[in-house]
Amino acid sequence: MQKIKNALIEGENLFIEFKEELPNVDDLAAEICAFANTEGGTIILGVKDNGEIKGLKDIKSLEEKIMNIVRQNVLPEISLNFFVCEIHQKKIAAIEILKSAFRPHQTNKGVFYIRVGTTKRKASKEELGRIYQDAGIIDYDQCFIKGSSLFDIDQNKTNQFFHQVYNKDIYDEQISVGQLFYNLKILKQENNNFIATVGGLLLFGKDPQKFLPQAVIKLAVFDGNDTTSKMLDKKEIAGTLPLQIEETEKIIQFYMKKSSEIEGFKRIYKTEYPTEAIREVVINAIAHRNYSIHGSNIRIFIFNNRIEVYSPGRLPNTITLNNILYAQQTRNHFIVRILDNLNYIESLGTGIQKIIRLMKENNNTEPKFEVLDEEFKVTLYKNL
Repeated sequence: MQKIKNALIEGENLFIEFKEELPNVDDLAAEICAFANTEGGTIILGVKDNGEIKGLKDIKSLEEKIMNIVRQNVLPEISLNFFVCEIHQKKIAAIEILKSAFRPHQTNKGVFYIRVGTTKRKASKEELGRIYQDAGIIDYDQCFIKGSSLFDIDQNKTNQFFHQVYNKDIYDEQISVGQLFYNLKILKQENNNFIATVGGLLLFGKDPQKFLPQAVIKLAVFDGNDTTSKMLDKKEIAGTLPLQIEETEKIIQFYMKKSSEIEGFKRIYKTEYPTEAIREVVINAIAHRNYSIHGSNIRIFIFNNRIEVYSPGRLPNTITLNNILYAQQTRNHFIVRILDNLNYIESLGTGIQKIIRLMKENNNTEPKFEVLDEEFKVTLYKNL
């Protein structure tokens, strides 16, 4: 009941759709597929687009009709929650669709739909590929990059990794470097040729952006609280992912104001935001972003009162804003594993909780997490 009241106040958005009456079979199947393929959501029946409650006349057979449509017109079938409530003496119904673990779903007409803003639309080939990736069916970081080869991998960087993790030298192994990199999933093989993987280039490439120009971080510093304020600086941070993590942290640290106070006989230095929280947000953005979205970069905006971090890609698999604290999923298994080996990730699945705890302890604020179409946004606020 409260969820519906909140939805009526919020209005239509990525997660909420109003319908004055039960749509026709094809339209309802398409709406359900769109929500299930995106972030889940709720279709509220008996409400006009502007939020005016009109009410429903025939409630008795409504649930059965909807369940029949789901069974016969949505593939694979999905589970729904259906409930009816009364507001201002008018009955309305809600169809709650969860973000599906069995994506992508299609209508019985063979069409895949996604939710964009307040509307549904047919998924493009690229968007359909991203659904497969988000659902864990495809690991994009293990796809190979045409035109790349063994020579695009920096053997010194790889050897440093090999020393740190295995305490060995790659040149002391009994197999060729190419075969070793293949075993490490840095390379794939096609027609007896070694080709670099997305993850291999991002972590060990000589010039990752030669093949993946979208894999950069764009950072801007503003003298104010919005993007219309004077821009003090802007940076584009490229290179391998470990280099991007280190460089981004240094730049943010440089622009953070610092204060000090005496505690006992020691001078304690404090920054506007807890360093660990900043690092965790940056690592999460780099490790979990969707690298298949061309033309979309990680963006970091530093304002006077907050820091915003935008990471390309929706939340993976069944992760939602409601379960993000305790659920664990990733779209980049290889990248996450290597960053974990390099000690950038302390404990899988605890990053969000750590950010919240650090911000509460140090700034007396809570970070804000949002899904904005094809981006995940984290906002850190200054001390209240």
